[in-house]
Amino acid sequence: MPCIAMYPQVNKEFNLPSAPPSYSESINAPKYEFHNQGDNGGHSSTMGPPQPTRVVIVQTNAQNLPPLGPRSVRLTCPTCKLVVTTNIEEESSTTAYVCCMLLFIIGCFVCSCLPFCMDNFKNTKHSCPNCNAFIGLYKP
Repeated sequence: MPCIAMYPQVNKEFNLPSAPPSYSESINAPKYEFHNQGDNGGHSSTMGPPQPTRVVIVQTNAQNLPPLGPRSVRLTCPTCKLVVTTNIEEESSTTAYVCCMLLFIIGCFVCSCLPFCMDNFKNTKHSCPNCNAFIGLYKP
């Protein structure tokens, strides 16, 4: 059974070209037929376009984590499998920076720092204190 590669070499048995045809040659070119006496019962098959590669993504079953909030949560860490109380780290969100710029542009120079002091403009990162794995992010 012959092996067909992406750019097959000259095969004397089937009289195939050594390189793919140019665009103008391929428009009017006849289809190549292979006569393989193997497993298809002597039927000829027409060489068609290559079949697309299937990509299978396997996801592990995620544990049901309790809802994350602005405070620490007691849960089982998905990485180290220990029951822990999460470490939290607050950081200013993108909306805090946008509000700061808008307040500065409209002339409220003194109030432009106010969004950085408000809890509604802070995201909370939850992580495991044992293995330091990232668990989740709470966005108000």
